[in-house]
Amino acid sequence: MNKQDLSTLFVVSLFRIPDYQRGYAWEDKQISDFIEDLDALVEEPTANHYTGTVVTFSPQNGAKKTYGTKQLRVADVVDGQQRLTTVCLYLSTILRALKQVGETAYHRDEEDFLYSGATCKLTPGNDTANLFFDLLKSGHPNTTAGLPHEKRMVHAAMKFQAHLQKQMKIKGSEGTAYLKELHRAITQRLLFTSYTIEEECEIGMTFELMNSRGKDLSVLELLKNYLMHWVSRNEPEPAKREELAALINKSWKDTYKNLGECDGDEDQCLRVAWTLYCSHPPANWGGYDGFKGADFIPLRDFSQATKETAKEFLKSFTEALAEVSRHYRVIINPTATNTQSPEELRWLTKIHNTGNIANFLPLLVAARKRTVAGDIALPEYMNLLKALECFAYRVFLYNGRRSNAGKSNFHRWAWEIRDGSQKIGDVTTWIFELTRYYHPEAEFTDGNAPLGDWYSGRRLLRYTLYELELKLLDDEGKGARPKLAWEDLSDFTIEHILPQNPNDTSNWKKVWTDAERAECLHDIGNLVLTLNNSNYLNFDFDRKKGSPGISPSYCDSPIQQERRISRYTDWTKTKLLERRGELVEWINERWKTEGAATKHIEVNEDENEDGV
Repeated sequence: MNKQDLSTLFVVSLFRIPDYQRGYAWEDKQISDFIEDLDALVEEPTANHYTGTVVTFSPQNGAKKTYGTKQLRVADVVDGQQRLTTVCLYLSTILRALKQVGETAYHRDEEDFLYSGATCKLTPGNDTANLFFDLLKSGHPNTTAGLPHEKRMVHAAMKFQAHLQKQMKIKGSEGTAYLKELHRAITQRLLFTSYTIEEECEIGMTFELMNSRGKDLSVLELLKNYLMHWVSRNEPEPAKREELAALINKSWKDTYKNLGECDGDEDQCLRVAWTLYCSHPPANWGGYDGFKGADFIPLRDFSQATKETAKEFLKSFTEALAEVSRHYRVIINPTATNTQSPEELRWLTKIHNTGNIANFLPLLVAARKRTVAGDIALPEYMNLLKALECFAYRVFLYNGRRSNAGKSNFHRWAWEIRDGSQKIGDVTTWIFELTRYYHPEAEFTDGNAPLGDWYSGRRLLRYTLYELELKLLDDEGKGARPKLAWEDLSDFTIEHILPQNPNDTSNWKKVWTDAERAECLHDIGNLVLTLNNSNYLNFDFDRKKGSPGISPSYCDSPIQQERRISRYTDWTKTKLLERRGELVEWINERWKTEGAATKHIEVNEDENEDGV
């Protein structure tokens, strides 16, 4: 292990980032910090900057590849891929800027550090090689960056270009000198601790050592390398070692691909797999160390699980993780192309909109897995989604319970659905019972009866009004798409029909007493979605209502619930109560629970974790 600068590190090898490594992950903060570090080096021309470790795997008799006129060995980047990718992106930006100011002597550095012909010194995995080459060569992609890790890579390239353009304007006549010093800083004064592994079995041991020294790796990365270490230590036959290593690498490649497509959380996805295949009680989640326990994949202690049973669990869990990630991808980011039906897309989207999907993830993955396999009928799966949406609305949004309410129940049911010991119909029934446990039916309907302040509970209000709009579009709009997307909702898209601050000379002050205004102002009967909140100001109702051709007005609005308000001749307390009566009747019916009590639901009242 020794410290090297980029010019030394890149002289003898071609670097390849394996597909089982995660895609480009640096975001704005890390990129900004990197830029600041290099600018600081420019300001201190005698200093060096240690930027981290680069670990590569390159067997003695490993592959070689032609690069320009040379034959260079190919080294897999085990650690340091994010730093190396970033360095190449920034260096390519610097070299293009130097050529633009006439410094053609730097042209040879393209081959030394970046590419020769169409072969890159560093080749990223996860199908981003072509995008990366485009960014190195021209600074712009020739194809659309669709996946999150691709977008992050493009963002980094654009940020580097914007920074240099800004600096060149600031430096003026000293701009060329700045570029030269920046080039020297990135190629000669950034120092890496470089370590080459020649035996694949050393990879896991290396990461064990790094982890013990506080290396900042995700649980998913640590687990992969622990499994590789376990295989090298406990599988004596070379052919079987290779087979297990290939299985682990393929699973992690598939898992990172699925997580990249949904911009998912690595640790969250792994915890879902743990809940389904290791232990469902939330308190038993032990992170990375949990997998090393004597019950699962111990490295040395085989008192509870034999070496053979540990190996079989390793294989089954590794395969299961990739499958979990496929369903996790759909649930985290449902689209028309990856869901099984428009109904699945519709109800997964609703659960997302409540803001409380994390609590349900293991159950959703388990139910979807068995539905796709044909073990559960699609209508039964849809009923489960509807029950979960009802729970989210009643318990989280309406009743204000913490986001982990019922977690032990949901995780236990997830385990039972996954192993087939419970019927999905029974679990759906129990979800409704759990809803009534946290928020009884009478309490729900009675709570809707009196006038109240809906405006202070913005998420509940937005969700309710948005669902109302979807209903009206189904009933009266022939299923048209809403003119407001969920992500566009804000305080500016909620309209008080009776305005909050009517003018003293307005008709509102004649029709409404101060006491009535205080009582009704923020009630749901007086609230409606809009595209024109700022345009209505404190207009009287006749002007807000308008007539065909007058815009903005309720009558001319593309929002269905606003158009309904235009049917009223005036807006008085009596009319507001008439509208709220219709809304409350719909709310009580829309989010009522189904079925009678069939069993006592045991609830862990001591749950204190948030999310999954």
